[in-house]
Amino acid sequence: MKTYELSKQKNIRDLGGMATKDGHHIKYGKLIRGGALLKLSEEDQKAIDELHLTDIIDFRSSSEYLSLPTYQPSGVRTHNIPVLKMSTNEEAQKRVKSADGNLLWFLEDQTSGFEHLRKVYREFVTTDEGKSAFRKFFEIIMQPDAVTYFHCSQGKDRTGFAAYLFEIAVGVSEEDAMEDYLFSNIAMEKRAEALLRSVEYRPFYNEEYKKNLVDVFSTKVEYMKSAVDAMNEFYGGTKNFIEHELGVNIATLRERFLEK
Repeated sequence: MKTYELSKQKNIRDLGGMATKDGHHIKYGKLIRGGALLKLSEEDQKAIDELHLTDIIDFRSSSEYLSLPTYQPSGVRTHNIPVLKMSTNEEAQKRVKSADGNLLWFLEDQTSGFEHLRKVYREFVTTDEGKSAFRKFFEIIMQPDAVTYFHCSQGKDRTGFAAYLFEIAVGVSEEDAMEDYLFSNIAMEKRAEALLRSVEYRPFYNEEYKKNLVDVFSTKVEYMKSAVDAMNEFYGGTKNFIEHELGVNIATLRERFLEK
């Protein structure tokens, strides 16, 4: 797996090189995951241009997409396919209860962030918006000669689930797919630390707030397990969900993305 570190975006990696359970490897240079390409330097833009992308998939909500435009390489097709009606951040903002904008739901219960993300991951599987977005994801990456960059805001939740589905579909083990998902914690470690430092002196800061902030900016086994449990409950497993609910031809997908 090849990682890329831009000045404004650290959580980028090529899924190429990951091994399947039957000894194949994902091709390099076909599918790259990451976060939103915001405020890129000229050097960062050049690095993205050198990926020779044909398509960018943006899982962010329509309001995120319009209010926070990302870098658009020349000639690349961009697809905004929101996974949920609103983003995790937007739903959090709806819970604001005070005039000064403090997130009181983070201050009152240190499990708020954790339980919120478990709910979000379940909705990836159970909502029409989620299923439609991931169905389109597979349709786009299956285009002949497509080189795709797919992202959300931070590149960890919506993007992480799409990557997990893809990896399981082509035959990567659950353990290795989970390891890739959890790698976002390493890629985003400095960003999370900086965020904590930026709020620790605010009047409303307490241990509950810190715990919730860490949980919201992390990837956790329990979050992905919430989605996997929903796929088991409603569809009889992850591969059944991919094949029958998303309509993916797994044999064709493997032919397209695995080295011979």
